[in-house]
Amino acid sequence: MTFFTSPWTWAIAGLVLCMLETLAPGIFLLWVGIAAFANALLLLATPLSIEWLMVSFCVFMAISVLIGRKVYGERDVASDAPFLNRRADALLGRETRLQSAIENGIGLAQIDDTVWRVTGSELPAGTHVKITGLSQDGTILQVQKV
Repeated sequence: MTFFTSPWTWAIAGLVLCMLETLAPGIFLLWVGIAAFANALLLLATPLSIEWLMVSFCVFMAISVLIGRKVYGERDVASDAPFLNRRADALLGRETRLQSAIENGIGLAQIDDTVWRVTGSELPAGTHVKITGLSQDGTILQVQKV
């Protein structure tokens, strides 16, 4: 059991975990590695049994993860393309003309370079409409006459 009660074991484990973070980034192994380093420092200060080492490691890990969430969790990442993977969301509120009439609840409208299926009340082709919503899967636009 002296293997686990050596500060070098915990320091090497911390180093390995921090290195693994670079191979599998996700900012999780970093905090576990920091907890292992903290355990190594604690062992340098005072000898502990394996049971107390496990308890202190869990405590250090919880503290480091909470600090990490505080530091990285509150960052609001501004994007230059907030609708990159949600093109239809960017269309809400836009106005266009119907390319084909809405018959039986379905029609077509061209917006920029894309023809979209639209749904709404019966309207003839060429009607000026506003996009008011999206289908659940985001592929059909809900429109109403302007």
